Amino acid sequence: MARHFVVRPWRVRAGMTAAAVMAALLVAQPSRAEVSLLAPPGLLAAATSGDVEKIRTMVAHTKRPDVNDGYGNTPLIIVIKSGNAEAVKVLLEAGAHPGAADNEGNSALIWAAEGGDTGIVRQLLKKNARVDQENRQGLTALMAAARKGNADVVDVLIKIGAEVAKVDYTGRDALAWAKDSRNPRVAEVLRRSGAH
Repeated sequence: MARHFVVRPWRVRAGMTAAAVMAALLVAQPSRAEVSLLAPPGLLAAATSGDVEKIRTMVAHTKRPDVNDGYGNTPLIIVIKSGNAEAVKVLLEAGAHPGAADNEGNSALIWAAEGGDTGIVRQLLKKNARVDQENRQGLTALMAAARKGNADVVDVLIKIGAEVAKVDYTGRDALAWAKDSRNPRVAEVLRRSGAH
């Protein structure tokens, strides 16, 4: 049976010898999203290729749908980035964690909001993805959708209860991010919800 380890960025640093890296790996603690060093990255490869049938077959035989690629990209995040709504559904039904985030803290919901697919956003919210989950810079899904000019996603997130006045670590709220998108409809939706 393959052993799984989590690579913690503060334990593994550039310039470390192979022995030091292995020592760091051996003391690493398991987490919900694990990096598989010894098992082939089959589910990750299936997600990358977008092969829904292969994903369906693989999740039926694994208890680890949240394995990640070392950058924190889980199969769920990978298929969200490619806009594959059917694969998202298969992974969520198999127990993929809707709050999984990559190494930068970008959650599945942030990636979906940035991609602009309201169907995927709704799927994640139905599985209890945290609407105001922040990345490492304090950016939320609402801010990501506003930045990309995805007015329909902004509307969905606001209706589910996204905090309109929340600010990231640079002091910008969703309305400030909407100015970058140059989509007046996004700003209009935000203002109707109390942003100013």
